[in-house]
Amino acid sequence: MPEKPDTKKPIQILRERRGGVPRELIERNRQQAAIRRKLAEVLQSASKTVPELAQETGLPTHEVFWHLMGMKKYGKVAEGKEREGYFEYELIQ
Repeated sequence: MPEKPDTKKPIQILRERRGGVPRELIERNRQQAAIRRKLAEVLQSASKTVPELAQETGLPTHEVFWHLMGMKKYGKVAEGKEREGYFEYELIQ
């Protein structure tokens, strides 16, 4: 009787070789998702600038800006009018 060929899919073989998704990557993704949820919560009440968001969330402005650009790229926020040298960002529902 012929041997049964290996029925594993390529992705299963790769996961076994690599040992799965690193815990560090999983944790980083969780943290980023939590930050974006926090930003979305703050933006639900009104549009805000990066410094206002940083103050309300307790995050550094560069980190707020980085997350806003990711949210903008995927259509979650939009730039509004300019106020005091900063754009306002609003949540897209």
